[in-house]
Amino acid sequence: MPLLTTTGEGTIGCLIKGKPFKPGGSQLGGPTQQAFYQYVENGFHFGLSGDNKSSNTSINIVLRNIEIEENKVYSLDVAESDLNYGESNYNSTFFQTSEIYTGEILFTNFDDLNGIVSGTFWFDALSEDGEVVEIREGRFDMKYY
Repeated sequence: MPLLTTTGEGTIGCLIKGKPFKPGGSQLGGPTQQAFYQYVENGFHFGLSGDNKSSNTSINIVLRNIEIEENKVYSLDVAESDLNYGESNYNSTFFQTSEIYTGEILFTNFDDLNGIVSGTFWFDALSEDGEVVEIREGRFDMKYY
């Protein structure tokens, strides 16, 4: 697990079903981790992703139409129009937060001047088959574009 830092170290990690996850593998198909915060269609959108291409495991968090504030908790729930959500691909199965299976992201540092975003997250997500995956102890410290 990466340390809890706030200096743009380029780290992201969590526990997926109790097992450590961190991005890695070849970047030929694109970066293994990234964060963005952009103004699109009348609102700010945030995205955070990590991909371990060797194990075909990934996590993604999306916040829509939100201006990030430090030390504020944002709910992760349903991926509809203006709502925030978390998702994961684990063991070739896609999981996504819902009205019942939710989570949270907390921004411990948001430095718009230097483009650094840091914080913690957790969420539960559901597959189409009714299986639940638990994402815990998530942390990130990244530069965003």
